[in-house]
Amino acid sequence: MRSNVLFVHVGTLFDGSRGGTEVSAAPDIYAELPSDLPAAEEYWLVFRFEEQRVPRATAVPALQRSVAKLLQTAQRRNLRVRGIQLDIDSPTGSLYQYASFLRVVKAGLPPGCELSITALLDWFRPNTAIKDVIDEVDEFVSQFYDVAQGRFPRGAIGAKVDVKKWGPNFNRFEKRFRIGISTFGRARFIAVSPSSSRDIFYRDPTPADLGRLPDFALQAGRNDAGEVVLDYRAIRETAVSYVRFQPGDTIQFVLPTPESVRLAVESARQIGGYNAGVVFFRWPLPAETLVMPPDETIAAANGHFQEKAATIEQIDAKCASVTCTDLYLVNANRLAPVTLHFRVESSLDLEYFLPQKPLPVRMTGSRRLELSLPPYGGQIRLYLGRAVTMQPAKFEVVEPR
Repeated sequence: MRSNVLFVHVGTLFDGSRGGTEVSAAPDIYAELPSDLPAAEEYWLVFRFEEQRVPRATAVPALQRSVAKLLQTAQRRNLRVRGIQLDIDSPTGSLYQYASFLRVVKAGLPPGCELSITALLDWFRPNTAIKDVIDEVDEFVSQFYDVAQGRFPRGAIGAKVDVKKWGPNFNRFEKRFRIGISTFGRARFIAVSPSSSRDIFYRDPTPADLGRLPDFALQAGRNDAGEVVLDYRAIRETAVSYVRFQPGDTIQFVLPTPESVRLAVESARQIGGYNAGVVFFRWPLPAETLVMPPDETIAAANGHFQEKAATIEQIDAKCASVTCTDLYLVNANRLAPVTLHFRVESSLDLEYFLPQKPLPVRMTGSRRLELSLPPYGGQIRLYLGRAVTMQPAKFEVVEPR
């Protein structure tokens, strides 16, 4: 799959201070162009600033040095870099200051290197300095995610793209823009106890993990953006990993769906004017389970998404006297609202099978493995365990239902 445009996170801005405290008189920025990039027609180098404020101008010299080095690297690798993008969550009340910062950055960029920014939707409300900001850039990417009830809203990540509201609002600047659409999911712990009332960002479990536990009751639904919302509520005192749950404590998952992507893209296409397309946030990192894969995202955006048939991926574990094979279940429907049952057949007798705990994979015959996944418990790639045979064998899914 080849993307038209790829925005690549290459480094983090640093201005010599953290949380308002000076930590370095000569700030520097570590930035690197990943060695293995997906193919694209053009690339943008993205620098993220982690604090919710405007960086000081002391960050600019280090940024300029990093950009120059990265452009040289891209040229050696025959990568067409269009420009840089700054991902800075400036407070809306600081947009005048942000515009001044961008003016300094833009003036120091090499000839032909454009400047893009991500843009919070709150910046576009009445009586802000958003025009001053956009005057300093070549394009902006409006973020249609994490816009309600703070940065980590409960029950939603994506926001509906209201064409009538946002089309005129964005086009009035007569500047190229793109629509940022969420393709990532999130899990977090929501405590019912007043002493622990704040939401805690939580990464470790998956719906497959919690769906197998009798200590949790699942309530599933969809929000206005078409995302799936899964609330796993503890019905008794229990523990998962290092977190202890009281009755009523909840782990909530918000997951992108083909529908949420399709609806957002269809609306974005209606905006017209200076709209240059959509940006999907984001490309999944290795082993992530809550981010929509790129091929699924593109298929959903074009209205062509279809569930793939589940298959088995085999990897030789290179044992000495027998054949050890690591088995992965690929393309188990992650959004199926019912329990999925799979039967895996081997072409040869199994000496034994070592399941990946706590997956309920079991041998039910000399050549047969069986597995059940709870509702919403499928994954793109799920490690089942290690099969041991005397000679190389072939494994296949023969009865998904």
